[in-house]
Amino acid sequence: MVSYNLINHKWGILRDYTPNTIYYSDELVTLIALLFTDGGVSKHRLTSWRIFFANTSLEAITLFKEVMQKIFKLSPDRIKVSTTLERYHFVTITSKAIGKFLTESFGTFRTLKFKDGKFPLTEIPVVELIKSRKVELFLRTAFSMDGGVKFYIARAKDGRRWLERSITLACHHPILRQQYMELLSSINIQAINIERDNVIKISRKENFEQFAQKVGFVSGLKTTRHSKFWVDVEKNDVLQMMIDSYNNPSHYLSLS
Repeated sequence: MVSYNLINHKWGILRDYTPNTIYYSDELVTLIALLFTDGGVSKHRLTSWRIFFANTSLEAITLFKEVMQKIFKLSPDRIKVSTTLERYHFVTITSKAIGKFLTESFGTFRTLKFKDGKFPLTEIPVVELIKSRKVELFLRTAFSMDGGVKFYIARAKDGRRWLERSITLACHHPILRQQYMELLSSINIQAINIERDNVIKISRKENFEQFAQKVGFVSGLKTTRHSKFWVDVEKNDVLQMMIDSYNNPSHYLSLS
């Protein structure tokens, strides 16, 4: 179990981290996956930290708020939510203790390059996730935020048509892409690391079926407005249709 000191604050009980071992609960695994994808932890003034998360999906925002409240016993009014004109929802929590726990436990969550072109020393706790048997949950959350199903009709100039099928995860950090590959391999899902596109790509029916059975997407998460055929359709439903298309390709080739 985690070793914590319990400290009373005006907003309730907050767990103040002291180095020992970390218990990888479902909520904590979900949280770090959210932070590695669409969130982060940054310095706030001299001694505090800001924990943040941004997404277009209200379901994703709700998930982030729920795990933060469960882990750190936060009252709802401690969590600030704002929305931009471009439909982005932005969540922030300012806390010295929570930021200390997250950064001392997991380091940085930054995945983009610095101005000098170097990548931060960001690492997913691969060994711990495998030992705690939380790989599937971590991948489910990560693929739900920064990944999705690519299932559409491709057309050649001569009029030929075929179905393009893949599951992808976008990630700019080369070390994290390698670690995602390790996690997928640990549960027998084959993928390729396409470095030029900063993408992890899963292909082939047997891998799709393994992904659907073991990983899937967070329930309620839908495809974005960038999808031509599947706007506002749940990602799990698109995944199942893609698998079904191997048995009934003509039905899906008729879509336009």
